[in-house]
Amino acid sequence: MPGCLQQTYRQSSDPVKPMPKSAYIHIPFCAHKCDFCDFAVVTNLEARIPEYCRTVVKEIEQRVSSKSPLETIFYGGGTPGYIDTRELALIHKTLIETAGISENAEVSLETTPNAISTQKAYDWLEMGINRISIGIESVNDHELTAMGRDHTRVQAFAGVKAAQEAGFENIAVDLMYGLPEQTLDSWQSCLDETLSLGLPHLSAYAMTLATNSPLLRRYPMGSPQMPDDDLAASMYEMLVASADKAGLKQYEVSNFSRAGYASKHNLTYWHNDEYYGFGLSAHRYVDGVRSHNWRSFNRYLDDYLGHENLEVIDAETRIKEAIILGLRTTEGIDFSQFKKRYGVDLLTKFGPKIDKFADQGLFAASSSHLKLTSKGMLLSNLVLAEFI
Repeated sequence: MPGCLQQTYRQSSDPVKPMPKSAYIHIPFCAHKCDFCDFAVVTNLEARIPEYCRTVVKEIEQRVSSKSPLETIFYGGGTPGYIDTRELALIHKTLIETAGISENAEVSLETTPNAISTQKAYDWLEMGINRISIGIESVNDHELTAMGRDHTRVQAFAGVKAAQEAGFENIAVDLMYGLPEQTLDSWQSCLDETLSLGLPHLSAYAMTLATNSPLLRRYPMGSPQMPDDDLAASMYEMLVASADKAGLKQYEVSNFSRAGYASKHNLTYWHNDEYYGFGLSAHRYVDGVRSHNWRSFNRYLDDYLGHENLEVIDAETRIKEAIILGLRTTEGIDFSQFKKRYGVDLLTKFGPKIDKFADQGLFAASSSHLKLTSKGMLLSNLVLAEFI
């Protein structure tokens, strides 16, 4: 039965595998739930923030029994930037005391722009946050209203400025395309204005809507206000070209950065490395097991060591996941390193598929590497589904 299984982590002295070097902490609280959101978030529960954060502390203390310093930490949500920094600091202090944190660790915090003030951003720096990820999504007020965001373009730029004034240098922004009411012209304008800020990292994602999304009820698929697949593809090509022109190198399907500013935490996922997960609905991959906590807020608080789902990853699944994740990156897959890590010769095991996609101009294969081409990146979901 789900929830009857509890996963605790091995001692760092285990000679078989190193401990995870990354941790994700879910902070579900938001001032407002966006109309497209399908994440584990809660609103109007500010009075329970202290209780929740202390539960996360207990989860960390009971899951991690020995030190092995973390190299990346990501506070995601939800809106971690929305809650009192003292609550975040309590969780962060617990991570230091249990797992430990490397001297040059990347410590990221996700936030909406309207949750940022210069004082709060300064407090984040003092706490140990050194990278901030700001969910701007659009700088067009009409589009922001259409998608149900609770900030304006003025607040978007003000949030970035406040973070910079506090001393943040490693600032990432998130944008979305394929939005209701969005056009090629408005998307190009959004890219131009955002990239003109000169920030070192940009993520941009195509909007996907869950079947129960309020936004889908207002803008059904196929409605004239929703960009079709061809228009969304053109928007993606515009994104890649604009980021490159601004000096941001693409390193993953949806991510672009200046040299030295790629998200180390997200690379943990794309390199198929293991990671901790703490908090409501948090996912983890430890000791060859993927699991995630309860999505119900009250059930998590009552059973923070329980699991809504737990899956032992067998060798075949591990290989397929490594291919799918590795090919999302522009560096692709190194054949020799893949064989060393997974014991599989990709050209032998998947030769016909690789040849098929290479003939279609979707794969670029050399003697040492396999990568998606630019066309392959555009169609990555279709291509990678062949390896599931």
